[in-house]
Amino acid sequence: PERAAESYDRAVLVMRALREREARAAATGAPRPARYADAAGAGAAVETLRILDAVRPVWESGEGPVHELIRADLAGGGELVRTLAAYFDTGGDVTAAAGRLVVHPNTLRYRIVRLRERDGVDVDDPDTRLLLTLAARLATAAPPP
Repeated sequence: PERAAESYDRAVLVMRALREREARAAATGAPRPARYADAAGAGAAVETLRILDAVRPVWESGEGPVHELIRADLAGGGELVRTLAAYFDTGGDVTAAAGRLVVHPNTLRYRIVRLRERDGVDVDDPDTRLLLTLAARLATAAPPP
């Protein structure tokens, strides 16, 4: 009984992980994943959600060029955030990311170059890439209930 709240919280994380996994599969045309799992079966997704939940308040209170860029993009529809999410989810594979977005690979390359030239955001810088990855994941992940 004393661990019931902890067990409930873990179950909620597993359900969120499964929903996100299903949404990603639908967005990419991948086969539909299993609709059930325990914490071990949900894998790293559960831990990732725990980290994203902890990072969310820090991100939301942050400032700087990456924060401004992401906030402006989300206010304008989030095309860049979707582009970054696809790009990072495919490990920087332009062709695969473009396929997920149903755009030409040159369109995706142009969007990434535009980040550097227009916005001064370098996706090759490890710290910037981490911030952009977190921002993209936070924007696409449902907040905790």
